[in-house]
Amino acid sequence: MKNVALLDVTLRDGGYVNGHTWSRQQAATVVSACATAHIPFCEVGYYRPRRHDVDGADRPTSCCPDDHLRTLCAANPTVTVTVMAHARDVHPTDYRRLAALGVGMVRLPAQHAILADLTPHVEAARAAGLRVAVNLIRVSELSARAVAAAARLAEQWQVDAFYLADSNGSLFPEQVDRLIRVAGVETAVPLGFHAHDGLSLAFINSLSAVEAGCRYLDASLGGMGKGGGNLALELIAGYLRARSQAPHAMTPLARTAAEVLKPWRDGVLARCESIAGGLLDLNVDTIKDRRDQNQRELFTLVDAISG
Repeated sequence: MKNVALLDVTLRDGGYVNGHTWSRQQAATVVSACATAHIPFCEVGYYRPRRHDVDGADRPTSCCPDDHLRTLCAANPTVTVTVMAHARDVHPTDYRRLAALGVGMVRLPAQHAILADLTPHVEAARAAGLRVAVNLIRVSELSARAVAAAARLAEQWQVDAFYLADSNGSLFPEQVDRLIRVAGVETAVPLGFHAHDGLSLAFINSLSAVEAGCRYLDASLGGMGKGGGNLALELIAGYLRARSQAPHAMTPLARTAAEVLKPWRDGVLARCESIAGGLLDLNVDTIKDRRDQNQRELFTLVDAISG
C-alpha cells in the first residue's frame, strides 16, 4: 500500500461545488500543498481551449488557459500537473500544446458506450509525450463484462492508467473489489479508482480498491467534490503515512484545506484533528491532556511517523 500514487482532484472535482470559481492564487496554493505533502499528481482543472477567451480570466480551472498552466508547472516541478479533457472539448492536435506548457498527464473520461471514440485522442496525447489515463465513468451502472471489455481497450491502447470511477457514489466494498479484479484480469495497465462519498464509503472503497490491485487513488482536500464528495486527501495521505510509512505529509494538506475551503466548508481543522486521533489511536482523555499542555496539532504527530 505504500506505493499507491495519490492524485489530487480538488481544483477539478471540487469545482462542481463552487462553480469552478477558484482563483489563480487558490489554485497555486493547492498545487504547492501537494508538492510539500509529496502528492505526486495534481489535477488542476478541465482543459477546454475553446473556452480560454470566455472563462480564462475569471474561472481558470474550468478551462486551463496556457499562462495559468505554464505558471503552475514551472512553480511545482516535483508535481505532475494533470488536466482532464473531454473529447468533445479538444482536438487531437491540442495535446502537443499541453505538453509544451509542462503538463505531464491528461485524463480522458468517457462512458462505456463511447469509450472506443477516445482512440484518436489517446494516440495523439501519447505521441505528444503526455502520460495518458482513461477514466471509465459510472461503473456502478455497468456489468462485469462491460468493465472487462473496457479494460481490454485500455490494454490495447497501453495507457498509463485505467481508472474506474464510482461517479454515482453507489458502490460497496465487495463490488469495488470485484470490478477491480475483473479489470486486472484483462489488462496489465496500472489501475486507478475514483471514489465518491455519497454513502460515506469513499475511504473503505478506496482501500478495497488498493487491496484488489489498484495503484492510483483520487482524493480531494476536505473531500470536496460533487456527488457527496470525494475521498479526503488529508485522510488517505495521513493513513498511508501512519500505516504504511508512505512519504506523504498530512499537515500541509490540513492547513491548506482550512485556508482554501473556508468559504464552502467549516470545521476543516477540527475534522483533521479527529482523523489524526483515529490514526494514532488516541482516546479523548489523551487528546485533552495534549491540548491542555499546549502541544502541537495532532495531525503534525502523524507526520512525525518516519516515512
